[in-house]
Amino acid sequence: MKKNIVKKMLSCLLATALVASVFTGCGKQADDVSKDSSATNSEVVDSTTSTAEKETEVSTEPVKISILPDGIYDADTDEKSISGHWQKILEEKCNVEIEWVIPASGGYEDALQLTLLDKEKPDLICFSNGWMSNTSFLDACEAGMFWDISGMIENYPNIMKWTSEASWEALDLLQDGRIWGVPRSTVARADGWRVNEQWLEAIGSDLKEGEYLTLDEFYDILYKFTYNDPDGNGVNDTYGIGAYEKNGILFTGIERIFHIGGWYELSDGNIEDLRYSKDYDYYKQYLEFMNKCWEAGVIDPDAYALDSKGAKERWTGSYGMWAEYPAGMDITVAEGENPVHTEIFLPGVVVEDDPIGEYGYGEYSNGIWNFYAISATCEHPEKILELIDYALSDEQWVNLNAQSVEGVGFTMDAAGNYDFSLTDKLKEADKANGTEYAVTNMLTRFVRRSGAPEFFIKKTYTAEEQKRLSDLVQITFDNYWPTLDRAYVPAIAKDQTFMEYESYIKQEEAKIITGEKPVEYWDELLDGFYKAGYEQYRAEMLEYIASFE
Repeated sequence: MKKNIVKKMLSCLLATALVASVFTGCGKQADDVSKDSSATNSEVVDSTTSTAEKETEVSTEPVKISILPDGIYDADTDEKSISGHWQKILEEKCNVEIEWVIPASGGYEDALQLTLLDKEKPDLICFSNGWMSNTSFLDACEAGMFWDISGMIENYPNIMKWTSEASWEALDLLQDGRIWGVPRSTVARADGWRVNEQWLEAIGSDLKEGEYLTLDEFYDILYKFTYNDPDGNGVNDTYGIGAYEKNGILFTGIERIFHIGGWYELSDGNIEDLRYSKDYDYYKQYLEFMNKCWEAGVIDPDAYALDSKGAKERWTGSYGMWAEYPAGMDITVAEGENPVHTEIFLPGVVVEDDPIGEYGYGEYSNGIWNFYAISATCEHPEKILELIDYALSDEQWVNLNAQSVEGVGFTMDAAGNYDFSLTDKLKEADKANGTEYAVTNMLTRFVRRSGAPEFFIKKTYTAEEQKRLSDLVQITFDNYWPTLDRAYVPAIAKDQTFMEYESYIKQEEAKIITGEKPVEYWDELLDGFYKAGYEQYRAEMLEYIASFE
């Protein structure tokens, strides 16, 4: 079953401002759930388990569980769909009844804000990674809005086996031993760019897959993708690279070239977040290059008004490059409404005087791609953990890895070869009924195993195609340079002055990129940020990182 959120969406700013008023009434809940000084986590769990056992003795009725997934608005959970069949398997095995709470199109982040305001929340909520440092969420944890699962998780062997230690460390958000969610695991890697192969041919580029570019060569391709009519339609309607606003900052993947996006140990032994470092000018180099790209028009001028979904909708026909993991590439010719094209993978761009010493970047270094928090209003957190544990079991990994259901969408022989002719029949039946099969598959979005890159490679590809993608994935592993912060947020980050200036500096950064302000303006902004608390933030972060040495 799925349910659309039809409430009027409040702005994120308004929602954040109102969260504090909700917290006021949560003191008892916090004491009852995760902050009761008179009860340990294990005692809370024992009590919960005991209650569940007693209820099981009385009734065998399925436990109802509501789940808010991430960013999905077109999921098909009809009982005849692949997702529906898989859901039925989970429900029967775990004796639960799942209700998917689906946000309206484009309203996922707003829906998350609303969950902090509503007294009645979905039992399980998938938060994007940015919420790990969101003060509203941290305050909600302190106030008892979510379950601390630190005393429960060790009872679920598949969750423990397939979650990296770094993920649990990262979800100890308040640095007090309490764990505020179950990670949706992913692999740590250094992402690159998908590149339109036909456009490369049209502009006369001899770039080969897996090769690295210099910054000048990279810019030259972006410029030609924009102005050399690579799609051959005679209209000036293409751009070099996909871009969109992400957490207040313009995202293109170009920041990876300059190692922007976390705390790294540099080749000289220092540990720095190069975005806000005064000792290195790499961020100013990044801003200068971004301004060059913006002024030249190789970035979509609508970028700051787009989210990832909106930008990706333009990828195939409008952009020559798109920042992504290689396993997500379309390596067969697209058909239908999309222009016919194939893609190759660009793993990185090399710049002079690299502070790390070689090309490298750390994406998802804590092994998390979004995480699930269990609402304190959930009466049976143990059933949710049981559900996730079963989904990660060997029995269900066969289905998750294929992103389908064995016997319904595919069959597999003794050698492990996949046959998806059953899916083809389902598509044919849908077409005959005038319905569309291609909607989001819940098996792609629920949980994953840490250190299992095979999940990302489509089993519908030939063995040769899968080998190609596997080799490209290995490049991203080789380029991986771990960030050291593990999503930790120093206490000063909650200070009002710090938060206001952090928001302000992001707004002003956009002015530098778009040319309204000169690159030198960044020095002035940094001085203000250090005075607003970043100097203390930096000291606390370095102390935290040192604690793991």
